[in-house]
Amino acid sequence: MRAALKAFGDERRSVWLADSFQGLPEPSPEEYPQDAGDTHSKFTPYLGVSADVVKANFEQFDLLDDRVRFVPGWFRDTLRSAPIDHISVLRLDGDMYESTHVALTSLYPKVSRGGFVIVDDYGAIPQCRQAVEDFRAQQNIVEPIVSVDWTGVFWRRVDAAR
Repeated sequence: MRAALKAFGDERRSVWLADSFQGLPEPSPEEYPQDAGDTHSKFTPYLGVSADVVKANFEQFDLLDDRVRFVPGWFRDTLRSAPIDHISVLRLDGDMYESTHVALTSLYPKVSRGGFVIVDDYGAIPQCRQAVEDFRAQQNIVEPIVSVDWTGVFWRRVDAAR
């Protein structure tokens, strides 16, 4: 996204990266029973990429500047208070029910009218799909979900921000 903004000469928008930078959390089945038995946290060596590695990747392409902002930590601890005002493109890759639900609950109200929500794991991980469907039902979101590929989907927000 930062490369696209640079290519199109956008000098005002920022790119926010919210991630634990250490893999996925242990499930909280007492609060999110949909994640009971989830094993993503056991794959930290494969799923966790440090913020330093991510920053180095941006630097490699001369894309790391003050408009690339990081929100490190578990979504449950960071997203509700993240200093993000407006979102044009919200891309989620939370894998788990909790991560996806917390991200949608915290950030969807900030998605601008006409903005896009992209969910990477919708077709691959049933808990992710359930979190999206539960959230959309709770919020009466009726915009159609469009498939990107076998797992990714998106929808475009057409209502005004709530």
